[in-house]
Amino acid sequence: MTLPHEKSVPNNPQATQTALFRPEVAEAKSGNWMGSIRLTHPISGTLVALGSLLIAGTFIVFAVVGTVTQKARVAGLVIPIEGALAISTQQSGTLLHAFAKEGEQVAAGQVLFELSTERQQNNGELSTLIAQQLAVRRETLQSERMARISLAREKQQAIDGRITNTETEANQLGSEIRLGLRRKSLAQQSVDKFETLHASGFVSQAQLQQKQEELIDTESRLSSLERSKTQLNSDLLNLRTQRKQLSEELETELAQFRRAEASLEQEVVQNQDRKRALIVAPQAGTVTALNFHVGQALTAGQSLATLVPGSPDGLGMEANLYAPSRTAGFVMPGQKVLIRYQAYPYQKFGLQGGEIINISKTPFSPSELPPNIAGTILGNVQHDGAGPNEALYRIRVKLDSQFVQVYGEAQQIKPGMTLEADILQDQRKIWEWIAEPLLALSSRKNT
Repeated sequence: MTLPHEKSVPNNPQATQTALFRPEVAEAKSGNWMGSIRLTHPISGTLVALGSLLIAGTFIVFAVVGTVTQKARVAGLVIPIEGALAISTQQSGTLLHAFAKEGEQVAAGQVLFELSTERQQNNGELSTLIAQQLAVRRETLQSERMARISLAREKQQAIDGRITNTETEANQLGSEIRLGLRRKSLAQQSVDKFETLHASGFVSQAQLQQKQEELIDTESRLSSLERSKTQLNSDLLNLRTQRKQLSEELETELAQFRRAEASLEQEVVQNQDRKRALIVAPQAGTVTALNFHVGQALTAGQSLATLVPGSPDGLGMEANLYAPSRTAGFVMPGQKVLIRYQAYPYQKFGLQGGEIINISKTPFSPSELPPNIAGTILGNVQHDGAGPNEALYRIRVKLDSQFVQVYGEAQQIKPGMTLEADILQDQRKIWEWIAEPLLALSSRKNT
């Protein structure tokens, strides 16, 4: 029963919603909230097979056509083709002056460095003390030489005086002998005349005998004069011999003095050399790799610089690599090399090319390696598993270019630059590398 003031409410809720909302809202609410149902179709098995075959074929073609190159990494440095001369000190000291600059062209014999080799003692500089002693020795030697010359001259003057007197005496005796000879001749004539007169009876026997005695007396005096003359000649000869001997003895002694003075002068020069030492260029070239500072204490044999022979424009460089025996066994002339200079990072400036021209027949011990690259070389070798004392072989590489392009500008390669290099040794197909273990196993079974 329905009251008169009540309205009838429809029983259909859809009708109620239709009355409350617009038809568009009702249509939107009529769909499933999870979306419509859709059925997927599986990919065709044929397409999957074709794609797999395409990928496998690509790998097979890459393995057959593609190649892999075996590389050996070694370290080294740039050196001049004509070699380089190490400028080093021959004795310990302190560097006073350096007259050479990096890259300077020098002539043979040009002074490059000056060293002080002075040593100190409690009472002063050693070279100064030695110089004082040498000066005393020089004065003593000169005094002895002058005294010996003076004494020899006095003896020579005495002998010369005796020689003069003897010669005068000999001349006088010569005159007396000549007079005696005349007296003898006259006495002989007188005796002959008296003998004739005695035979004629004009003179007596006594007168003849007197004349004969006068002749004998004259001959006796003449004989005595001749003996004196002979004695004087003998004395004169002895005096002249003494004079000559004295001159020879003096010359011998003076020669000894000269040798002593020369030896003393040599000691003076050596003492000066101990105080200052000059290092000169052995030949013309370019000074590089200066390794010092003024005032530095140096030891004997320490390297100060490197001299590259020739002019700077004509320098030709090559790379020297050092490889252990395990690497050197597969290195041959003609193999290509990719070089990375440490001064020019390859990430920016690329790799530089080269070609092997020579491999040393005998190895180098670690102590024979270049000092500025020895640590890098030994480090690379030990990183590859070699021992610290393993001998290394030197590999000479001809550079494809003497320049490196740096930001569009050609920079010349300088001696002493360190580098790393990859030696391109063996190039094979990829399938050969994959099949190599199987081939090796088959070969061992056959043998």
